[in-house]
Amino acid sequence: METKNADLAKILIVDDSRVFRSILEKVISTLPGVQVVGAVPSGLAAIEFLRIRAVDLMTLDVEMPELDGLQTLKKMLECKGELKAVPEVLMVSSLTRSGSDTTMKALECGAFDFIAKPPPEAPNSQESLSRMLHTAITGWLSRRSRGIRHTPTARPAAGGATVASSTSPTGFTYSLAKGNVFTKPIMAIVMGVSTGGPKSLADMLPKLCTLTHLPILLVQHMPPNFTKSLADSLALKCAHNVVEGLPGTVVKDKTIYIAPGGNHMTVRTRGAEFVLENNQDPPENGCRPAVDVLFRSAALAYPPDSLIGVILTGMGCDGTPSLPSLKNKNAYLIAQDEETSVVFGMPRAAAATGLLHKVAPLMRVPEAIVERINMGKK
Repeated sequence: METKNADLAKILIVDDSRVFRSILEKVISTLPGVQVVGAVPSGLAAIEFLRIRAVDLMTLDVEMPELDGLQTLKKMLECKGELKAVPEVLMVSSLTRSGSDTTMKALECGAFDFIAKPPPEAPNSQESLSRMLHTAITGWLSRRSRGIRHTPTARPAAGGATVASSTSPTGFTYSLAKGNVFTKPIMAIVMGVSTGGPKSLADMLPKLCTLTHLPILLVQHMPPNFTKSLADSLALKCAHNVVEGLPGTVVKDKTIYIAPGGNHMTVRTRGAEFVLENNQDPPENGCRPAVDVLFRSAALAYPPDSLIGVILTGMGCDGTPSLPSLKNKNAYLIAQDEETSVVFGMPRAAAATGLLHKVAPLMRVPEAIVERINMGKK
């Protein structure tokens, strides 16, 4: 039986380029479960469209005249009472530094994810765009089918106890590791995140920085430029320094190191120091930087009992294949829960292994980390 139009997710395309609007409409129209109901050239036109028709998802160009993507997002929130509905927002950004800066601010305002426009001259640019859109919209549809929304006004749950049950809200069952004994102090936290990461990190990391001085080595799936913008944005919110993890950087306390976009980040020993390196090895799990690359290198570099591994919201399974490497070094392993994940892909894959010690709501992850840190204190 064919899906009725009333059951299809309604999508509005907002982009000042007629050519790119046409490309987006062509690509999105091939995806099952969605219907493009409009394509407009400006933020002002988008607001007017939303006054007369309800939309489920809006793709929003970052760089536009009159109102850019961020200004459009803010305007939409200002006049939300006049709109038929406030849609979820997927940012569509250029690969420029200014585009990435604006994108980070839009994600902090509540856009659930972004895709980067591939340069028109790049080989297979339309295939790349199609793949990114498919991934982002498929993940969004999955959340929508479970009744989970992350609108621009939504905030992650700040309270609630650490989840100790073995059943998620949708009935996914998992088991938590038991019987480990931890007596040595933690030396570093390694973390992986993807879809929904910038907003989640902006909410969670400032709290974590008030609870521990330990270094944090982080992979967020992003292209070049965007990780620098992310680092700069987080640095304004966190008590720790936040930088890209560049080659030769010595790992220090009170610092968050973000893998540079387009590069794997690894950590190695140099005498008594831990030093970061980058490489252009092939993508893993379709990603570069990849969480698995960082996790494996950390398992090799750090001594037993000295690591905490964290997997947050994201599509796919990056980070899960390397969990046995961390487990073999008696690392303490934590994942974000389903209810607060923008996409419960990476955390779900991790939970399915039975290797995790905690599954927690986003804003309880810092307490779960501190709980392990306190185990190693004498």
